Parts: sequence; C-alpha cells; structure tokens
Amino acid sequence: MTDATAWDDFVRSSRLRPPRELLRRTLGAFLLEGRPPGVAVDLGCGSGPDTAELLRRGWTVHAVDTNAEGLRLLREGVPSDAVSRLHVHTVRFEDLSLPRCDLVWSSWALPYCPRDRWPAFWRGLRAALKPGGRIAADLFGPRHAWAGEDGVFTISKTDLRQALRGLQVEAFDIEDGVRPSGPR
Repeated sequence: MTDATAWDDFVRSSRLRPPRELLRRTLGAFLLEGRPPGVAVDLGCGSGPDTAELLRRGWTVHAVDTNAEGLRLLREGVPSDAVSRLHVHTVRFEDLSLPRCDLVWSSWALPYCPRDRWPAFWRGLRAALKPGGRIAADLFGPRHAWAGEDGVFTISKTDLRQALRGLQVEAFDIEDGVRPSGPR
C-alpha cells in the first residue's frame, strides 16, 4: 500500500468523526465573548469533519490539505447554503499565504511542517491572525512516540512558549505520549 493510499483510507474513515473537543472548546470561547463567526483556516483538514463544524456554525473556512480524496469528500458533504463560505486550498499548509483570520485550527497537522520551514510558517501564521484571534492546534513534544521519525516536527514547551510570546494563552499543552490515529 502506498502512502497516498493509506492517507486516502484514513481520510475516508475519519470523514464522519465528530469535531475535535479542542475545536469545540475554542469555538465556545468565541461564543462566550459574544463574537460572531469569522474567518477560520483549517490546516490539514483531511475530509473535513472540523471544517464541517465550522461551516455549520456560520464560519467562513479556508480548508487546506494536499489529499485530493479528502478534499473531494469535503466538497461533497458541504450543504448548499455553506458552499460560498468554503475556500479549498490543495497545497501544503506551509506553502499557503494565510488569509487574515480569526481562527487558525490544526488537528495533528502541524507536526508535519518541515522543521526548516517552521519559523517562516509561524511568522506568517501570527501575521495572519486578526486582533483577538485564536490559534488552536495539536503539537508533538520531544518525547512523543513519533519524535525522531523522518518528517515529524516536535517542539519543546520552552520553545513553544517563546513562539507564543505576545499572544494571550488560554490553554497550553503539548502531546508527549501516545500516537494519534493515522496511517503511519
């Protein structure tokens, strides 16, 4: 089985999963502030279960992934009243010029940013974030089970705290244990 086939199988199987808890909590924080839905970027959206939740809640979403099968499934599942709020980008997320946004969301995709591209990508991400915007993402710490594998980016708590300087941090945790599901 090729890597592409494995990812196609993964995005098909995850299509109907519920939205991630971290995303639901983050969207709840916007609601508690009384802020209306804005513009979100879903980095590594796969087949789009989290994008679907954002669209359901009225957000405009830039869904970013390289997997054509996942993006096809995402487009198929979008209700007609949300089509105009979905912008699909078939590109590696670190190659995208991020639009101005209120939310950058990434469920387990950021650890696949090439280490040498991370500083420029992070600067671009911060520059795209509107005042009062949020970043919600899953990252791997240096003791994570996939640390040391080719193409896997890890970040220490110290380095991440440095990267977050100047931003209001509501919650902070780095995954440093078990492997999430995926075609590894």
